Amino acid sequence: MNWQSTASHIIGEVHRSLPDDADLKTRKKALNDARPYEFATTSWGRKVWAKHARNYLEKYGLEPLSVKRGNRLPLSPLEKLMQRAPKDKKVEFES
Repeated sequence: MNWQSTASHIIGEVHRSLPDDADLKTRKKALNDARPYEFATTSWGRKVWAKHARNYLEKYGLEPLSVKRGNRLPLSPLEKLMQRAPKDKKVEFES
């Protein structure tokens, strides 16, 4: 079983069964109803299904993750420390 191609194939079948004017909520429900047992019970299956479902739903109005996060990656521990540091104090490092 190839997880990636199986998920793409099933989502393609769901897409063909929906009317062209289906809204995002209807598409989400159809995808959840069509998800096979293996994609709901295994960790790898859930990850693959979520990835393919998100890619499909973004074409129909779901907000992309990059926009949802503010178009940036999570902060590193150093960046978090720099944010907490007092702004008026200048820190110099010795080398």
